[in-house]
Amino acid sequence: MMKRRSLMLACAVALSAPVLAQNWPTAPVTLLVGFAPGGSTDIAARVLAEQLGKKLGQNVVVVNRPGASGVVGANAVAIAKPDGQTFLFGSGSLASGPSLNKSLPFDPAQDFVPVTQITSIASILAVHPSLPVKTVKDFVDYAKANPGKLNYGSAGAGSLQHVSGALFEKSIGARMVHVPYAGGAPANTDLVAGRVQAVFGPIVELASFHKAGSIRVLGVTSTKRSSAMPDVPPIAETVPGYDIGTWHGLFAPKATPAPIVEAMSKAMAAALAEPSVRSRLLDLGLDPVGSSPQEFSAFFQSEIRRWRELVQISGATPN
Repeated sequence: MMKRRSLMLACAVALSAPVLAQNWPTAPVTLLVGFAPGGSTDIAARVLAEQLGKKLGQNVVVVNRPGASGVVGANAVAIAKPDGQTFLFGSGSLASGPSLNKSLPFDPAQDFVPVTQITSIASILAVHPSLPVKTVKDFVDYAKANPGKLNYGSAGAGSLQHVSGALFEKSIGARMVHVPYAGGAPANTDLVAGRVQAVFGPIVELASFHKAGSIRVLGVTSTKRSSAMPDVPPIAETVPGYDIGTWHGLFAPKATPAPIVEAMSKAMAAALAEPSVRSRLLDLGLDPVGSSPQEFSAFFQSEIRRWRELVQISGATPN
């Protein structure tokens, strides 16, 4: 009798899964962004929201919940009801979190369901025009000739900008001075003003300054050129092996039903494939991905491990 009941329950679950996905979503879907408006994560979310809504047949609302380098927003999703109505539009900071914050209110590896990798993001090495360098090689030579005198700004200790600079220092064997800020925007502002000489920052945050001629771009941090700046060579052409970047990804609360996760992943992939969306993201230096939940889960776990190594290289101390 028990075996029969177990079999009936299993059949009921199997039959309900397609129905669950077909009936979802029943209300507007929230994409929660753990950063302030205007940053790369917020911009990407808003570029995708309208098309994603069309694919889902429901409005998609972007809600900003900034604070503690994305922790506040991520925690709001970690404790949200796993009904497929709330998702985290996250970034690589979720993978670096365990290596930088000893008191996270959640476990990134356990309290979220990876849905899909949305974009891959290369950064650029940008300098103030007053710096007497025109190429990555010039920059390397200048750093070696002026140890401890070349400074670079970042969004804070352990941030992508900081780790990119620290990895560069280690790769070329020269010491630079790290200047941490409370976010990427003030670091970029001081780069334009000449108060720091360099920034290793996301293209989407520095593109407008580049177009205005306020900064000089020397190289991209990925091993291939970016479609947003096709004339800018990879740093790796001068510094072999140098490769660092970040990404955007979609996460659901733990225990979100698998049919909803699969349906959302497919809807996001379809939105990313729309020519208008794809073109806009590429212009911003964001390469569309659209991976499966299984692929993104494996990638996310590898990123958590990779950031442990990168944070050690940077010398950032977990708070």
